[in-house]
Amino acid sequence: MKAKVSFRLGLVFGLIVFFSLAVSYIYQGRQLRDLLVKSVHDDLLRELRLNSEMLDQKIPAWEDVTQSDQWTDRVGSALNVRVTLIDLQGRVIGDSYVETGKLPFLENHLDRAEVRDALSKRLGESIRYSSTLRENMLYMAVPVGSPKPWAVLRFAKPLSDIRLLESEVNRGIEGGLFWALLLALTAGSLSAVFLSRPLERIADAADRFLHGETELRIAVGRQDEIGRLSRAFNYMSDEIVRMSRQEEWLREVLSSIREAIIVTNAGGEIVLVNPAASRLFVIEGAMNRSMPVKQIADRTMRELFERVRGQGAGIYNEELTAMTSKGERVLKINAVPIMRDSIFDGTVLVINDITRVRNLEKMRRDFVSSVSHELRTPLASIKGYTETLLEGAMNDPEHAESFLRIILQESEQLTTLVNDVLDLSRIESGKIIYAFAPLDIKSHLEKIVAMFEQAAAKKGVRISLALPNGLPPVLADSGYFDIVMRNLIDNAVKYVDENSGRIRIGAFSSPGSVSIEIEDNGIGIPQSDLDRIFERFYRVDKARSRDLGGTGLGLSIVKHIVLAHKGKIEVRSRVNLGSVFSVTLPTAPQQ
Repeated sequence: MKAKVSFRLGLVFGLIVFFSLAVSYIYQGRQLRDLLVKSVHDDLLRELRLNSEMLDQKIPAWEDVTQSDQWTDRVGSALNVRVTLIDLQGRVIGDSYVETGKLPFLENHLDRAEVRDALSKRLGESIRYSSTLRENMLYMAVPVGSPKPWAVLRFAKPLSDIRLLESEVNRGIEGGLFWALLLALTAGSLSAVFLSRPLERIADAADRFLHGETELRIAVGRQDEIGRLSRAFNYMSDEIVRMSRQEEWLREVLSSIREAIIVTNAGGEIVLVNPAASRLFVIEGAMNRSMPVKQIADRTMRELFERVRGQGAGIYNEELTAMTSKGERVLKINAVPIMRDSIFDGTVLVINDITRVRNLEKMRRDFVSSVSHELRTPLASIKGYTETLLEGAMNDPEHAESFLRIILQESEQLTTLVNDVLDLSRIESGKIIYAFAPLDIKSHLEKIVAMFEQAAAKKGVRISLALPNGLPPVLADSGYFDIVMRNLIDNAVKYVDENSGRIRIGAFSSPGSVSIEIEDNGIGIPQSDLDRIFERFYRVDKARSRDLGGTGLGLSIVKHIVLAHKGKIEVRSRVNLGSVFSVTLPTAPQQ
């Protein structure tokens, strides 16, 4: 859990105050100690000099050590110091801390530092451990006697007394520092709270803005840094909203464009794609981050990117074949450079999938070629026989009638071809409005079979209709259903042998559909031709088909009508054994 700003500010203020007081405490402690020592030193020196002046002349009665020791005891008791009187031979003749009877047993003090300095320098000082009292002492000594010293007067103060006084002063300072620290922390905490409140309001507004409240703004009523921050927040919020709307508009525009759009930077990395490009080249995430060109799997496209990048300035146009998510497609590429201050900064590539256009162009060329070829043969035949008649054959009744019948047959073939072409054109254009309605298969097939009975009987072909009872009606346009069935039955009649041809028409239902099968024992279709028999003008046996009056468009028309009915058509065949054409149509919804 993250700490609040107020807590962190209060902590910072508290630490600053704490360390400031700690440093102050240490510094003041040292200063006070020095002042105390100096004060004790000066007082001790003053008292020492004052008492030394009283001993300029040696008192005769002090030949008795008891008298001199009593004097040191009185002075030591009055001044609360240790008073020691030492003769010039280093013997202690009085000590306020030592009983008179023990004086003879004390060590010679002539080697004491303060005593030596007093005799040589008129003043001796020393801080050392006293073996007599077993504690550290501050010693000060001066010679006494005028004009000639007769002894050394020494005052001593235990350092424990100085430390005791120092601790008393420190306790007073510590108490004052404690209350100062408490007041400083309280003031710092309150200041932190007051300072953090506007920051918390800004942070809360930013959080609410991130969660969708984009219309939220902060009231600005001050001119300090907080006010500047609030105004900056409001300005940035407005800019973010504006940029977000622009980005949404840009995304919508890019998403609505059917062409694939890819934007690269100066380094050749993909920085933006629209959904069409993402689907075409399976590029994921380029709307949010840049990615290398190698994300595009097709090598031809990667090489194109390198060429465009190498060209830099200038519009680039190219048409190429590349592998995409839809398979191999023909693409038209238009590349426009992005210039910023006359410096190349990237490229915008607009990619059009023109595969369908190119396929349609090829189909148109093939169609024109096929129609021209189909028209050329009957027209050439009509022209030839007409010229023959004009050259005199019309005067020969025997041949004239035969030639005219051929011309009539070829004219009928042309008429059938033109009608089939027109029918196929209307069907492929999608402009036909089908009248879908429930259709009874059995009754329609019985009528269609009856239409072919005379032609079948003339050729010696038997047509059998084997339909089970209870077939559900299909959803179909009755007129176009009849066209499909007539074409399939007519082909079956044409391509079976005379006198031995058999055609069987059956049907069966499955969930949601009905399948109709037209089976014959005719010449069959080679396996290599099965995938192409529904193409326009495609014939397995071209010579026989033309002799039988076929145009090569019947099965193509059948396929388009079946697909328009949301059905499917399939074929199974073996050469010289026959073929089976199966048409599956959806059943009509129950009323």
